[in-house]
Amino acid sequence: MMRLESIRRPGVVAIALVVAFVSGCAATAEAPLTLDDVTSERLAVLAAAERDRFDDFLELSGGRLDELGLPVPQFQGLVALDDIDAIVTQCIVTLNPRLQVARDDGGFTVTYFGTVGETYDRVRWAIDSCNAQYGVADLRAATTPGAVEAAWRYQDATQRLMPCLRRIGVVVPTPPAEDDYVRRLGTPLEFSPFSLAAADPATLVRAVALCPPSSTLVEAHLATLDSATIDPAVPPSEPER
Repeated sequence: MMRLESIRRPGVVAIALVVAFVSGCAATAEAPLTLDDVTSERLAVLAAAERDRFDDFLELSGGRLDELGLPVPQFQGLVALDDIDAIVTQCIVTLNPRLQVARDDGGFTVTYFGTVGETYDRVRWAIDSCNAQYGVADLRAATTPGAVEAAWRYQDATQRLMPCLRRIGVVVPTPPAEDDYVRRLGTPLEFSPFSLAAADPATLVRAVALCPPSSTLVEAHLATLDSATIDPAVPPSEPER
C-alpha cells in the first residue's frame, strides 16, 4: 500500500501581539526606536509562538518517541521561509533514510509503502518531530503591533509623518496621548494623520506619496532584510524599552 503525506505551509500566519507598556519608561532619556527594534520584536514574538508549538508537540508525544526509537528533539529556532522545506525534509530523511521525500511548490510530499502498525507510527512521528523543531521566520506575517512597534509608530507619526504633512500644506489632526494612541491601534478608532485629507482624493494621494505612512516604512524595511541570515540556533530577544 502506498501512502502519501503532503505537508503545506500556510501563506500567512496571524500572530497576535499583546500591547503593553512599562510604566515610568519616559522618566529617563531614551534613544529613538528604530525599524530594527520593530524587526527584533517581531522575531521574538514569532520565536515564542513557535517554541510554544514545539512544547505542545513534546507534551503530546509523551514517551512515544523513545518507545519508537526516535531521538527526543530540541527546538532549533527560526529559519528563513525559503529554507524551511529543505531543512525539514533533510531532517525527515536523516531520521528515516528509506522514506521518499519530494519537494514541490508550497510544501513537500513524503511517500512510504506498506507501512502499518509500529512502522507507520515511527514514520508519522518522525515527520511530526521534524516539523515541530523549526519555526518560520516570516516577518511579514499578519500581525497586531506589539509594544515596541506601537511605540515606534507613535514616534514616527508625531516626529516624522505629521511634520512632513504640515510642510506640504496638509492640515493634520491633533494627535492623542501615546497611551490612547496605542489603545486605539487596530480598532475603528485608530488615529490617522491623514484623516483630515481623506475627503479630497487628490490631496490624499499626494500626501501619501510625499509622506509615506508608517506601515509603508515597515513593509519596505522588511522587504530589504536578508532572512537567510537568521541563525536558527539562536532565537532573538525582544528589545527593551
